[in-house]
Amino acid sequence: MTDVPAARHVLVVGAQCRAMGELSRLDEAARKLHDVMVAPALGGCAERSGEYPSLLLGDDLKPDDVKNAVHKAALVAKESNAVLVIALLGHGFTPTQQTNLYYMVADSTTQSTGSAVEVGPLLADAANEAGVDGVIAIIDTCCALGALPDAARLVGGTREGRSRLAVITAASADEPARDMRLSSAVVEVLTGGVMGAGPDLYVDPIFVKALRDLVLGQDIGYLTYDNDPFAMERLWLARNSSHAGSGVDECVGPLGREELEDVVGAWRGERTMPQRLSRSALDELSRFLEEDGEGSGADALWRVRVVEVVEALQECTTTADLLVQTLPELITGELLRSAGRLAGYPVRAVGAALLRDLLEYAALRARPLSGSRWAGTARFLAAVQSCAGSTALDGRLSGWAVQHGALVEFNDALAEFDQARQQDRVRLVISLAGAWTDWPEELDAWLLGGQSPVPLHHSFGCENADRAGVGRAIGEALAWARSQLLSPDMLVNVDVAAPAHLLAQWRPEEEKIGRFLLGAYHSVVMRWSGRMDPAEGSAEINDAARKALKAVAGCWPVPVDWIDSVLLNDQARLEHKLMSGGYPAAVGVDHHPTGLDDALELLLPYIPIVLWPRADAGRDNGRLRELVKESWYTLPHAFTDAYRARWGTHEDCTLCLGDVRAVWHDEAWLEFCRPFENRIVAAIEEEQ
Repeated sequence: MTDVPAARHVLVVGAQCRAMGELSRLDEAARKLHDVMVAPALGGCAERSGEYPSLLLGDDLKPDDVKNAVHKAALVAKESNAVLVIALLGHGFTPTQQTNLYYMVADSTTQSTGSAVEVGPLLADAANEAGVDGVIAIIDTCCALGALPDAARLVGGTREGRSRLAVITAASADEPARDMRLSSAVVEVLTGGVMGAGPDLYVDPIFVKALRDLVLGQDIGYLTYDNDPFAMERLWLARNSSHAGSGVDECVGPLGREELEDVVGAWRGERTMPQRLSRSALDELSRFLEEDGEGSGADALWRVRVVEVVEALQECTTTADLLVQTLPELITGELLRSAGRLAGYPVRAVGAALLRDLLEYAALRARPLSGSRWAGTARFLAAVQSCAGSTALDGRLSGWAVQHGALVEFNDALAEFDQARQQDRVRLVISLAGAWTDWPEELDAWLLGGQSPVPLHHSFGCENADRAGVGRAIGEALAWARSQLLSPDMLVNVDVAAPAHLLAQWRPEEEKIGRFLLGAYHSVVMRWSGRMDPAEGSAEINDAARKALKAVAGCWPVPVDWIDSVLLNDQARLEHKLMSGGYPAAVGVDHHPTGLDDALELLLPYIPIVLWPRADAGRDNGRLRELVKESWYTLPHAFTDAYRARWGTHEDCTLCLGDVRAVWHDEAWLEFCRPFENRIVAAIEEEQ
């Protein structure tokens, strides 16, 4: 099977400099350039979040921030043997009687090269990183031509000259650059395309001429160095949107290509596919299959499978059109991810081109062993309809199901999702907020989603202020909640909110409540009771959590940053990063620290989602991160089954999802916490 092209990576940096004055168009230009580079049909780069995201903006950046961001991006590209696109936007200078460009950050001055970042060596080092398939740099600063690395660093270096680098510069080495003109021109050319330039755009005379036609008063320069004889393809910057066969027409994703290459190889012994699998390419293959005849023996069986895969890929393209036409204003990344989660798809189904990749997974991987061949697609469409709301649809999705003989599967999935939605609506919240040092003397319970339009509240005293007393009080709370529910509502979801010292040591799903463990028939999610605290800072930390969750909602891949023991022990550095918003909505501690309760006390006010391994978990060897990545879009619900599975045979298990502990605050929980926030407590009391 030929290799699917590796994911490309990008780093766009926009740094303000106090000594040089604010650049009013910097942030906008950087964001637009980043958007173009991560667009699947144009730059095709993967978007990253975390400490060093693919878009790094700020008026307080330091030289090490830029250096570390480039180094991190190069390592990420190295892992997948990918191309790295680097864009530096902002101020730059060359020292007197020198031509080396220094990129300026917050406290840089033209009198100190140490206060800035020398660009040439930075680019050369990234290009020389073994495994990086090439580096393309866009330098939009004054004196930008000085960014070109010394030839000796490329000809020599760790790769002995077998590296690839292309650089586009906004101005000559002694010339100013203004108004982010280069970045704006790059965005305009990549968005509009270049007529007659072919399917891809490169850093070459054709592309640079298009830039020069747009940028007046600045000398746009470029350099290309390509001395890697083993490169799989040329070092392209973006797909050409003006080309008739461009990536815009490419309708098959990595999963579809892999499946098609496998079955074609088994059928004909030839796995080579066209570089782009457009609709016309699929139609041509379909016609060839019709004219090729039935064949015989094993070949005939594989020919049937090839026909099925081609038909499935063709159907994916027409179904995508149907969804876009049916829900033109509702098809968003968040809706599609929600539909994927609802359908039960793993994280690998959610690729860079969401709609295409989810449909391919539905058609090729979610197909049942028996029943309609379109049952997987019908289930995904039902999930889309459930997430969008029935009022947004006009029956065309159910019409699709009728046409493809999958109406039963479509309606069954709708009924399943509606039942799950009703089940999720009913929740019991149990708070141990009063446990300041050990176990509480009483706990509070709220029942949500029952017959009452507002949450019902009741307090339960603990016979003894210990674990056993809390267990008995939880049993009373469950009995009270069940007594408030009318048939057919059932209590499945239980949220347990507790202080950090209990979160670090207690697994409430393993608590025996009555005849069963709490987690045997309930889905238990751990929350931090500090977000329910009516103290002055609660509104602030909860608003910050809402913003963090919203910021990563559209991120791909999984937005989890991992903290090792070195960083966790450097509390001053870690706390500074937390206070400066340096982490996404989810943080994983990659080990079980001795002072886990102290670590949680530090992290939980800043981070909505915190994960860590159990103290008795098996060897990690990087498995922890992979487990979270593989299961991300099913969390936190997937923990329920994982914990139950762990109660079985676990002696020889290395590391499984059941070994991962989590404190999880989603948007629904933050909304539940609103009445406790100091800003509206008085208003509720007045209404009462």
